[in-house]
Amino acid sequence: MNDLTEIKRLWEDVPPGSQEHLAGARTALLEAARTPARGKPTVRVPLLRRYGLRIGVAGGLAAAMAAGVTVIQVGLGGSQGSDGIASLIAAPPANAQQLLKVAAHAAAAEPDLRPVPGQYIHTEIQVMNYRSIGSAGTHVSGIEERWVPADGAKQWLMREQTTKAEPVPGVPMPSQRPIPGVTMGTEDSLYESSCAAGSKDAITEAQMSDWPTDVAFLRKQVQAEAAKYTAVPEKLREWGAVGTLLRSAVFRPGLTAALYQITAEIPGITLVPDTVDAAGRPGIAVALENDGVRSELIFDKQTYHYLGEREVATKDKSTTVPAPPVSKKDFDDLKRQMTAKGTDPAEVTKALEPLRKKKTATIFTPRGAVISSSAVVKVDLTDALPPLSPKVSRMTIPC
Repeated sequence: MNDLTEIKRLWEDVPPGSQEHLAGARTALLEAARTPARGKPTVRVPLLRRYGLRIGVAGGLAAAMAAGVTVIQVGLGGSQGSDGIASLIAAPPANAQQLLKVAAHAAAAEPDLRPVPGQYIHTEIQVMNYRSIGSAGTHVSGIEERWVPADGAKQWLMREQTTKAEPVPGVPMPSQRPIPGVTMGTEDSLYESSCAAGSKDAITEAQMSDWPTDVAFLRKQVQAEAAKYTAVPEKLREWGAVGTLLRSAVFRPGLTAALYQITAEIPGITLVPDTVDAAGRPGIAVALENDGVRSELIFDKQTYHYLGEREVATKDKSTTVPAPPVSKKDFDDLKRQMTAKGTDPAEVTKALEPLRKKKTATIFTPRGAVISSSAVVKVDLTDALPPLSPKVSRMTIPC
């Protein structure tokens, strides 16, 4: 398929940029044409090549291919070559709609992963979440991995590895050690549906493998997903639905290109020129703000590949919420960890006993604090689940 035809089809319903929007790009392009950089050749705008936009993840591609693993290489924000997507525009995007258009160009140039029955879609995401404990708080970082069967009928695995808890600017670290609710190490959750073909209510990667990249079809899927979010403010429902589908569709860039067009239609979205994902990669974002929280979809500043997501507090906020008692399992885990460090068991029990009672808690989030963030670092196909960790929970999903 011709790339320009595909891109034109994706954006045929989007109105062209206004003279105000295009003025900056036109000026920069003319300036570049008139004044070549000293000692460098005149700026040349190359044609978009379908496979010319791939950026290598550090090491291992040849070995992965030799082992029969198909890999989507995720841009890590390094230097970009002469045929990168940034060469196609003369200035950074001026608004959220322009950014999404360029991001769609970049995604449309990437090949989709095409899993076959028996394979698993494996994603690895670096995550960071703000954990508030009264007036104190901490950023908890880790890695989340998912192995989802391509045929939808097998077991699928979620692996969560918590690696560190760090200070949050403007918030004291929790004094209690270990930090309640934060357990370092790796935990596996093995899920299996009680239905032969999996749950029909939840959209799965197996279903999305066969979805067309038709915008009208995907718009209906977004609307159906948004209708489930009855507890979410109406202005956020489509935004949340698009985010859900984008996270599941990272193995199909062609699908995300069409989803970006739908995102561009959401009222109230804005451009964030400077942001960063959970892996520390600098980016540019499309955002929607509500009730003191800005939610971002982050793209690489040079290649415009999707990097991840982030939520940032835009004002100081204190919220009082009911705090349910900790479960017996969590209570026993905390007690075991503290006694293993030499603390008297009776003192541990006394210190932890308040956690077993119902009470209220005040969650304080300072302006500028990152509430949560993620970074997609790997997407590939595997033929089997990995060996399970010692900590594994087994769950059955009802039909």
